[in-house]
Amino acid sequence: MVERAVSLTIERERALVRDAGARRPKAWGALAAKGVVAFRELAGRAPTDAERRAIWSGLWRAAEEATVRG
Repeated sequence: MVERAVSLTIERERALVRDAGARRPKAWGALAAKGVVAFRELAGRAPTDAERRAIWSGLWRAAEEATVRG
């Protein structure tokens, strides 16, 4: 479910992923929140602490990759 939430968020929020990778103010917080919302939509519940950290980790990786790719 975590992987699906991360993928869905990346697909929906491509510009925000790039902005987070570019360290634009407030972009990371917005992206992280969107990931948690996507998880809630898919799972019908809030993520556990471990799931939330895994979502954030996956989204951070995507943001870093977006920066490398330009």
